[in-house]
Amino acid sequence: MTSRFRFPLPSTVGLIALTVSLVVAGCGEPGKLSYIDSPDLLEKLGDKPEMTPAALKKAEELRGEIHSQLVEQFGSDPQHIKVPAGVGLPGGGIYLASHLEVDGKARPIKGVNADGLVTPQEGGYGLYRKHCLHCHGVSGAGDGPTAAFLYPRPRDYRRGLYKFTSTVSLHRPARADLRKTIKNGLHGTSMPAFEALMNDAEIEQVLDYVVFLSLRGEVERGLIDAAASDGELSKDAVIDTFSVIFRNWKNAENEVENPPIPRTSPTRESVIRGRNLFLGVNQTGNKVECTTCHGPQGRGDGPSFVDQEIFNNVVFGGDPSRQGERLKEEADRVASEAKARAKSNDPKVGQAAADKLLDAWKKGSLDDWGNPLRPANLNRGIYKGGRRPIDLYWRIAKGINGAKMPAHFPTLQPPQIWDLVNFVLALPYDPGLLDGPDVPAPIVPSLAAPPPAVAQH
Repeated sequence: MTSRFRFPLPSTVGLIALTVSLVVAGCGEPGKLSYIDSPDLLEKLGDKPEMTPAALKKAEELRGEIHSQLVEQFGSDPQHIKVPAGVGLPGGGIYLASHLEVDGKARPIKGVNADGLVTPQEGGYGLYRKHCLHCHGVSGAGDGPTAAFLYPRPRDYRRGLYKFTSTVSLHRPARADLRKTIKNGLHGTSMPAFEALMNDAEIEQVLDYVVFLSLRGEVERGLIDAAASDGELSKDAVIDTFSVIFRNWKNAENEVENPPIPRTSPTRESVIRGRNLFLGVNQTGNKVECTTCHGPQGRGDGPSFVDQEIFNNVVFGGDPSRQGERLKEEADRVASEAKARAKSNDPKVGQAAADKLLDAWKKGSLDDWGNPLRPANLNRGIYKGGRRPIDLYWRIAKGINGAKMPAHFPTLQPPQIWDLVNFVLALPYDPGLLDGPDVPAPIVPSLAAPPPAVAQH
């Protein structure tokens, strides 16, 4: 279906003109890949039993208009990429593909290899297909063929939401954030470090492609929301959607929350103060309640989350596609045990216990993508977002986007956050920190080093 309006956005606002048309040629690729639709497309503009024939026709028209806009601005499929103007990608997005289409002909895009020689490049798409697609999927939806077998599941880029960033909470990541994740991986997950598999130029190309998928996904969701809200997809709504999303990404570099003061020296006194903040035992009145998630021993077993054994049974107890069934089995077991303890056959007794478990699972054990998550066991010294002091500062100060880790600034001020950082880094080497009132001095050589003059990425 074609759009009811086909307006040339460049002549209208000069905002999202198509400046580059890229095609991926050669490579011997076995078959054509296609983007998948956002689930919101059918959820908000789908066919519902209560809809009248006129409403069904309207919804179909709106879906067609959204699809037409995506094709016009981003290309029909991953092999034929279009780059809207204003996205802010290096070179206008030219490093997304291996070939540039000029006058209907595909010309190789040259790059510079590690030896300084000019050679044809694979482009972000080719590298993404080789290294990333099997987990993150064609559209960046986190639905690649291996995704269901991984914990945590690969990220769905289409919302523009990333967990481990240095920018203000819920803002888009800086390029340094994505670069760090690709190069170093995410410790304790299936996201590997690619520093040994790709050179710096290739990492930048993959980074560009991840941003491209995010931009396309966000635009798709934005157009769906506009159409569902207004009952139409107006020219102004399309322009506003592109404008806001592109601006959010371009502004990310200015939203980095670097600490205003250097790291506090990791002395015994600082570690004790951090320990007391963690336990909620302090004289400042700033209660952060870390133990409700991480538990009183920092083992990730706080009361806000379901029992660890139940979580393990549901998530790791068999076929990933049967997680929902295993959760119901656990709820039935909990209900049966509750009735046995109460020596009652009243189904309401068991149902209350089952409902409590299911409510705790929904509220505490799922991230914003609907995937199971668990607070970190701080005794292990494994930190998904990085173990540098600045990485931990960001996690505490601004939280983890899409997860249950909240931002603690300005409830906690930078000196207190640094105390918590020092405590967290000391804990794996001295679990006794949470066993009693006497806190020994840190024993890790790196913790005794002087603080850096400035906090760096």
